[in-house]
Amino acid sequence: MASEPPLAIAEEDVPQSEGSKLKTFLSILRKFIGVSDLAAVRFSLPSQLLEPTPNLEYWNYLDNPSAFAAIGTSDEPLDRMLEVLRFWFTKDLKYVKGRLCKPYNSCLGEFFRCNWEAEDNAPPIDTKSLAVSSARSGLSSAASSVRSGKVDPRNASNVSVVQTATNPTGPTVRISYLTEQTSHHPPVSAFYVSCPEKGIHARGYDQISAKFTGTSIKVSPGEHNLGIFITLERRDDETYQLKHPAAHLGGLLRGALSVTVGDVAYVTCARSKLKAILNYVEDGWLGRAQNRMEGVIFKYDPDNDDKVRIRDVPDSDVVARLGGSWKDKIVFTLGPKPVVRASITLYWTFAQKIANEYG
Repeated sequence: MASEPPLAIAEEDVPQSEGSKLKTFLSILRKFIGVSDLAAVRFSLPSQLLEPTPNLEYWNYLDNPSAFAAIGTSDEPLDRMLEVLRFWFTKDLKYVKGRLCKPYNSCLGEFFRCNWEAEDNAPPIDTKSLAVSSARSGLSSAASSVRSGKVDPRNASNVSVVQTATNPTGPTVRISYLTEQTSHHPPVSAFYVSCPEKGIHARGYDQISAKFTGTSIKVSPGEHNLGIFITLERRDDETYQLKHPAAHLGGLLRGALSVTVGDVAYVTCARSKLKAILNYVEDGWLGRAQNRMEGVIFKYDPDNDDKVRIRDVPDSDVVARLGGSWKDKIVFTLGPKPVVRASITLYWTFAQKIANEYG
């Protein structure tokens, strides 16, 4: 009698742990030390190191779409610039409270389209009335009341935008997003964002340049990435250009990925002749990361745009200053005076985190 063949036991496909993924990723990166631009090199990462999310979906700049829908509400040029900056600090909340990942590169011609029903709940920015109210009540006490949970953050003395709840109870506006992969090597994609009800649209190209330094990855805008262009159709097509700073992906050796920024970002509006310089202060090797940002909004000449550092701006041109931690809280104060603790809150991640408690 012929003996039966032994049963084949299939090995269980055990997914790699995060630490194992990072170790494999680091071993691959070591081969590219000194390469000027990783994004231009043709090499493939193992599929287990990638997240099942295309880069077209990952890079959407709408982590809080309500902040985008609120741009252009005010009649004052300074207030509209602050509305743009409020959106700027909320567009990448994934780096604040999400897990960092490497999405896979989309194929040439691939596109991604989606819509948000964003709650129209952004507090209006009125610097004239805010200056009066902050002087009377003091924003530091209001902020502590919110942190203790005694008041709804949307009613506190700040203009931070709370994220839309899962089941919004207030009025909503639709924001549409469309992006397409226009180049595969190097990876370049074009995007368009529109909110017809508010008369706002944004456009631009996404492309990054990456370099491995041995301990971190420096990510900079590529040659086609000129930033985000936001146009306010109901303000005579007033357009803002938001230029991205370079960032560093660190924590490779420790096994805990983190994003730090130590560069300068610029936001300009030629029509209103206002410019913002946002200086992201690089953290030192020792101590806890502070993620500090200091900025200034000032009057500039679009035909002679020669101010690239905060210290180059004379006090007579300054209309507002900003400061704080871009991963926690950004405040602003009017005029050339330094930012103080009781300044007006423009962006606050604490309000973002507890949004669902009041939704």
